[in-house]
Amino acid sequence: MSFFHTLFLGALQGVTEFLPVSSSGHLALAQNLFGFDDPPLAFDVFLHFATMMSIFVYFLRDILELSKEWFLGLTDKSLRESSGWKYGWAVILGTFVTAIVALPIESVASRAFGVPWAVACGLIVTASLLNWAGRIALSDKSINIWTGLIAGLAQGFAVMPGISRSGSTIVATLMTGAKREEAFRFSFLLSLPAIMGATLLEGTKVVKQQAVLPDGWFYACVLAFFCGLASLRFMKKIVIFGRWRFFSLYCLLTAGIGFVIGMF
Repeated sequence: MSFFHTLFLGALQGVTEFLPVSSSGHLALAQNLFGFDDPPLAFDVFLHFATMMSIFVYFLRDILELSKEWFLGLTDKSLRESSGWKYGWAVILGTFVTAIVALPIESVASRAFGVPWAVACGLIVTASLLNWAGRIALSDKSINIWTGLIAGLAQGFAVMPGISRSGSTIVATLMTGAKREEAFRFSFLLSLPAIMGATLLEGTKVVKQQAVLPDGWFYACVLAFFCGLASLRFMKKIVIFGRWRFFSLYCLLTAGIGFVIGMF
């Protein structure tokens, strides 16, 4: 893998990881379209770690405040109506449900990654969800256990390439009546345990084998981190203002490209 390919994949990971367009789908199609080699496992782990750190930095204040409220709620019953208490249990339940759904289909998702038409089908699912998102009535309910269950299910199925994790979990959260800004925040806080778990799981595989990293891997990770921060800022505006239609059309266009790649 050349230095240019390394930087390109880093930027692609950072930009698409948080936008509702499926980063896994874009990486799969880019590899098929441009003939890239599969990224070394160690490099893939570092890229995901870089984008995970951008979530930590962006939501650091929220993470600290909500975590404090949840831990204090374990001993202080008066805090069990706080946002932190509700968020904490919703994230825990959502992570548990994600694992139950995602682990059994992980091998299927891995095989689908190399099949362009399968990725294209996933992108059509994403496009449909985003088109529907604009029709969900606004509400102002708080995050609760029901939110964690529904969003966790959506996050579990989003391991399939082409299905956007952020898009599906935000739509699922909006379905439970959460405000748009709350849906944005909860979606990415819910992603942290899943990304950390997947990174640790793949990281153990890297430790067991001799790690191979392509030229420019460090610069690609830095690029993924900063592109991830910019992507998060942009995604917040999309969710708050309900600008879903463009991304729905974009996913349909990308799906069409996927079917063409699959044909030839």
